[in-house]
Amino acid sequence: MKKETIVQNIFHEEPQNFVYIESGLTNDNYIVTLNQRKVVLRIPRKENEGLFDYALESEILNKIKDLDLEPKLLYYNKITGVKCSEYIQNAKTFEPMYMKRAATLIKRLHESQISSGKTFDIKEKFNQFKNKIINPIFDTTFAHGYIDSLELENITLCHNDLVEGNLIFTDSKDYLIDYEYAADNDPLFDVMSFITENDIVDIDLRQEFYLEYFGSLPDATTQKRLDHFEIVHHVLWCEWAMMMYELYQKPIYHEIAALKYQRLVACMKKK
Repeated sequence: MKKETIVQNIFHEEPQNFVYIESGLTNDNYIVTLNQRKVVLRIPRKENEGLFDYALESEILNKIKDLDLEPKLLYYNKITGVKCSEYIQNAKTFEPMYMKRAATLIKRLHESQISSGKTFDIKEKFNQFKNKIINPIFDTTFAHGYIDSLELENITLCHNDLVEGNLIFTDSKDYLIDYEYAADNDPLFDVMSFITENDIVDIDLRQEFYLEYFGSLPDATTQKRLDHFEIVHHVLWCEWAMMMYELYQKPIYHEIAALKYQRLVACMKKK
């Protein structure tokens, strides 16, 4: 369905203008100008069909409503994943100057102790991605054991996809958006999701985040688990990117796979 038709069906008026938001990898996102206001429209891409449980995301959005983490939800279709939210003026996505504020946002979600009732099954996701690849760009088998041996603790609702564009900052308020991957998980998965998805390799920046999130630097046991999760992330999302590149041949997926593989090899050399 065309984006114009979607907006007309939701708001019963003709959209005046669409501005494409470049940051999305799994969705096409637009700032839509209506007669009296602007809204943000999210339309899932066809290549992601079957990868997300939109009914679950709908439930999660309802459960986190009181946390006030997301912009006001105006429309959600739990079958198609089409979503429309209030537009946030002068919003910025994550950059290092927002490190402490990002840690506070993520910690707020974890400390709520909300449960979605569904676990983010890392091994299942990994196999889902890997099994669709016929001609892998990189061989990550040397690190697959880290997926198998991973042990989860302190399970609670996690975001699981803390890329730059999902953390939004303004002068008055910050937001954690898009819960397509959200499900119950170990909070350390989210901590390392943030670190790896934003490619934070600088030790000082990592420590700044850790100090704000944990209240102190990680002890030896926690650091060992974080290191394990770091390898898991690079393997998992390298496989995802290789799957997406094989299916759709878009250069961005090749670039992501290459970066994840490079970071994976660097992590393994530290072992």
